Amino acid sequence: MTADPFGEIAPSQDELSVVFADELPESFTPPDEIVQDVLTSGGGSMLYGDSNSGKTFFVIDMACAVARGATWMGKRTEPGLVVYLAAESPESVRSRLQAYQRHHRVRVPNLAIVQSPIDLFDGESDTDAVIRLVRQIERVRGQKARLIIGDTLARMSAGANENAGQDMGLVIRRFDRIRTECRAHFLMIHHSGKNAAAGSRGWSGVRAAVDTEIEVTDSPAGRCAELTKQRDLSSKGLRIGFRLAVVPLGETKWGSPATSCVVEPTDAPQKASGKRPSEVRGAIIEMLRAQGKPIRKAGVAKHFDGRYTTSAVYRELKKMGSDGIVREIAGTVELLGFDSGAK
Repeated sequence: MTADPFGEIAPSQDELSVVFADELPESFTPPDEIVQDVLTSGGGSMLYGDSNSGKTFFVIDMACAVARGATWMGKRTEPGLVVYLAAESPESVRSRLQAYQRHHRVRVPNLAIVQSPIDLFDGESDTDAVIRLVRQIERVRGQKARLIIGDTLARMSAGANENAGQDMGLVIRRFDRIRTECRAHFLMIHHSGKNAAAGSRGWSGVRAAVDTEIEVTDSPAGRCAELTKQRDLSSKGLRIGFRLAVVPLGETKWGSPATSCVVEPTDAPQKASGKRPSEVRGAIIEMLRAQGKPIRKAGVAKHFDGRYTTSAVYRELKKMGSDGIVREIAGTVELLGFDSGAK
């Protein structure tokens, strides 16, 4: 039966919902938050950053807090089921969760890791499968799904042209369908573009479609997650500082230490007024931080053999010396302003 969309009967699925302004209540109901000041219930968000910026560690730390109902970075969380779509590297996600549990001496309940590839571009079948799976896990665990995490947008839209609205519009439509039908917040992990100052990679309509955008950066001053878009809350510009602490997990088959990292809160670094580091500089900083001690410039260049030219590495090291980021002594360089290890 077709109902009058302006009447008392709720519209059917193929009709549009309408409300008149003068019928709105006097009292205001604030948005329901699952992570205070950061994520809203049923919303959509994108978290992006360069490779090795710590973005996945950051997301896993937040996901575990929601699954536990624990305070996170000084923020309160609404406990509930978390479904992590580990389309890019399930093995890595598993090891990072093991590190989290070992470091915090807890077992994280209600966090499901989906280890299968997910395709939100080519057809509806995987979208249907995700919705069915979320509902099944909710029944099994007796918990409402609060947060769904997609890791990463590139892997979950394989075959799509990231710069084309025609392709990415399909992906966003399925992203919206999952969060709407599951009534859960959907956070998608994404990458920065080649020009980091221009924001996330690909079609700008992706940013327009989400409620919240979080940029993760790793600079000489430290790691930081900044809310660069916040549609329904007043927390745009919020900066959350963090560092990575190494957690031993065992040994490799060669007898070398097998490690992962966990997130530890720190003061947010001061926001840089100039442009962000180049890709080469960011990679060198990450390498020198992991090194934790002086290394010959030739060793740095050899580390990036096949990725960056020797001249590009030497040129960037010279600039970093002028900027006071590294110190060079007798052909060796070391990173300034950091503790040793992966901090």
